[in-house]
Amino acid sequence: MPQAKLLSLTTLMLACFAPALGQAQSEQAPCTLSGVASMPVNLSIYDRADGGSPIARFTGGDTALAVSDPFTQGGKRAQVRTGTGSGSFRIAGWTDASQVPVYTAVNVPIVSGSLWIAPHQLVEITASSGSRFKVKKRLTTPISQTFNTWAECSALTLSTGTTPGYDVPGNARGYVLRKDSAELYDGWQKDKTLVTVLAKAPEALGVLLWSEEQRGGFVRVTYRGEIGIDAWARASDLRALPRGETMDVQRPSVVKRSPPQLKLADNPRVAKTSKELVLRTAARDDGPSIGVVEANTELYVLDVVAGWANVLPKSLHVAPHGDGQFWVKNADL
Repeated sequence: MPQAKLLSLTTLMLACFAPALGQAQSEQAPCTLSGVASMPVNLSIYDRADGGSPIARFTGGDTALAVSDPFTQGGKRAQVRTGTGSGSFRIAGWTDASQVPVYTAVNVPIVSGSLWIAPHQLVEITASSGSRFKVKKRLTTPISQTFNTWAECSALTLSTGTTPGYDVPGNARGYVLRKDSAELYDGWQKDKTLVTVLAKAPEALGVLLWSEEQRGGFVRVTYRGEIGIDAWARASDLRALPRGETMDVQRPSVVKRSPPQLKLADNPRVAKTSKELVLRTAARDDGPSIGVVEANTELYVLDVVAGWANVLPKSLHVAPHGDGQFWVKNADL
């Protein structure tokens, strides 16, 4: 075939596949999580993805937050931006990706159809790829185990929630593990595949499973807690509870923090911004800019020096790092 015709054919093929290629690339767009997050106390915000200097810190209070690009270029940080567009200190920087509290918004499959992380469970980000995050879920009681899986961006959130309740079917029977562990499978026949080896926490009285079905020496068991299970276990690995009998189930503890409070000898002046103000770490025009104070933000004015006001957000969702300070022009308040 002449070279000119080959080039024309190649051009035609690229034109035909271009929409599909563009769609595939858009489907792999980077994931950004947004919401109101309760960040760890004193977690630093840095000015760079790797190295750099701390420019602020989280105080442990709730903050509007956007998180993206975790573990960029092999680093350990994620890009963060505080603020919502109004009424907050908007600071952009980088923080330890593994310390960002991320929760499941829906069931996140570990093994499709058999094992999943339940909604509203705290997970840890360990990697990212396009529109997906790799997450880790650590269980302590009554199951002692760690699960890893990939989740779509839409399946995760920064906001907490309440795990849905589980209504046990009226004819279901309770089972507990005979030993400290039991193999779970996706079926009971010869072609079955191992789903996981379920491990009981040493201090737990047992892992309460429910079943309505038995086949060929196997029991189909379900479990609803931080994870969900719908799988098959050998009947010899389980002990059936008497009909109608159940057992106490130990739930993991939930820690609730008190909101941060400002402790000063004198009550500082409170001001409210009418427009966006540049936020700097030094009281001068060429001081490093780390973000803005959004319009309609209430803030404490701690001191005024040479026309510059030392400020803190009244919500106290972020604060200066170490001995640092936040500064805005006093004339703009």
